[in-house]
Amino acid sequence: LYYADGSVVLFAAHAGQTHAFKVHKSVLGSHSRVFADMFALPSAIELEMYDGVDSVNMPDDAKDLEDLLRALYYPATILSMLENRNPLAAMKYRGIFMLSQKYFVRVLQKLLRARFRADWPSTLQEWDKLMEQYDGLSESTVPQHDAASQFVDNRMLEPASAIRLAREANLPEILPAAFYMLSTISPFMDFDSLRSGSPPTLTDSEGNVLVWLPGERTARWGLLAPSDMMCLMRGKHYLTEFAQKIDQEAGRCLCDTNHCVQYINRRKLLKGPTQDLLRVLNEIGSTVTPAHYSCHDAMHILASRCMEARSRLWENFCYYFGLPDIDDDQNDDDSDVALGDPEGAEFRNE
Repeated sequence: LYYADGSVVLFAAHAGQTHAFKVHKSVLGSHSRVFADMFALPSAIELEMYDGVDSVNMPDDAKDLEDLLRALYYPATILSMLENRNPLAAMKYRGIFMLSQKYFVRVLQKLLRARFRADWPSTLQEWDKLMEQYDGLSESTVPQHDAASQFVDNRMLEPASAIRLAREANLPEILPAAFYMLSTISPFMDFDSLRSGSPPTLTDSEGNVLVWLPGERTARWGLLAPSDMMCLMRGKHYLTEFAQKIDQEAGRCLCDTNHCVQYINRRKLLKGPTQDLLRVLNEIGSTVTPAHYSCHDAMHILASRCMEARSRLWENFCYYFGLPDIDDDQNDDDSDVALGDPEGAEFRNE
């Protein structure tokens, strides 16, 4: 990204080193109103010259700036960013997404926003479909040639990084599913620590050693802000209360034994935080009890209530986790142009 006929040099730093990009004002200005104004308006101070052209010291990370410039000059690079449900997307493309917002590169911003929205389920049906896909990954044969390959969630969405991106880039639509997914993961299972060369020894409150098992989910817990940790704790509290209420409303079966099918299923509701309550409710709701069992009627009522409760649970995620209400039209701007609109900014080379 250093063109001999470029008309401006952008300087930016990364990891302590300064990088220079000699690019074209016309290309940047055609995609970004901020760049267009910056190059068109007279500056209060005279710009320094470098390699025969104006130069600008950019406050952005050089790697993020390079990704943005490559997207403007080489549109084909955008295709890899639009790959659905890339587990690393929230971290990998966070920088370019934030710069597309900062510099009003509207086409790129809109594409990436739609791409992140599509990753995370917005309905219970979409969630169930995603979990069915993940179940297939967990049941498949996992290569054992190195430690990292044992982590099945290398191929799954990572919720903590998604929450951080959603907060920074104003993407509230993905928060409910991301917070719920995070609530099903043990806080001891840290994505980065367990993948390090020498993962730390973890113990519970009683000093028992906690062992990670292949297939167990992990999360980038260090990315969570304190306020989001509070949202998570609040949500776990409400999820536990929700399960307890279903158990209390179900009542005891007439057979009143520890071998009662209804009693066994009710106990599944009370395992507490980190359990996947949507999954548990579905398992109970799908349980079929033979008609000649004395607990058939009680189990049938419990199963029906559990299936109904799944929808209520999903619809109340925003309240449980203390999240903002979601507006379907949020962040959509009628002035945005579609890719290829001849009246608006297009991706094109100088």
